[in-house]
Amino acid sequence: MTKYRIDVYIVDDHTMFNEGLTEALNRSAMIHVSRCFTTLADCRAALEQRQPDVLLLDISMPDGDGTTFCQWVMSAYPKVKIVAVTIHDEYSIIRRMMDAGVHGYVLKSAPVEELAKAVCTVWRGQNYVCPQAADILREGSAETVSLTSAEQSILRFICDGQTTPQIAEQMRLSTETVKWYRKRLLAKFDVRNTASLVMRALQEKLV
Repeated sequence: MTKYRIDVYIVDDHTMFNEGLTEALNRSAMIHVSRCFTTLADCRAALEQRQPDVLLLDISMPDGDGTTFCQWVMSAYPKVKIVAVTIHDEYSIIRRMMDAGVHGYVLKSAPVEELAKAVCTVWRGQNYVCPQAADILREGSAETVSLTSAEQSILRFICDGQTTPQIAEQMRLSTETVKWYRKRLLAKFDVRNTASLVMRALQEKLV
């Protein structure tokens, strides 16, 4: 009986990188790279025919945004695990991809063994962030976000599940003012939605 190997697709616009990574990962007894793509469009078309276990995704592609593509894949094919493989080591980008729901994040400077470990980890249902990216996340999260008293109050109400009209009534503000505060909080925490805002606030013990 043939031992099962994790089926992997690679999406990166550099053909030489794809070929080298394919050769390296295929040396693993656990992993088999079956397809490589240099555009998101080609990957999208292939996914509509067959899905891999794990998708290795360069988030800076010439024909689209990696974050948006990641969200589409997770919505259309929730069983596919996604690992971002990228040169981007900026806190805001790592945080945005994690908030988007990516299962793993590995920098291209990491050794192939690190990426193989990420593939196996996400395939088993756990998240994986390479040590360098994890350090960047910890350092970024440690930075104190400066909030006014009004912003602190509104953040607490949001974390309690209060709606904009409810917050406006309790704080004696207009709904438009509360909406403005909400947008300001999203910008300050560098997140895109209320769920991510609440998660960040809880992680940083601000409420």
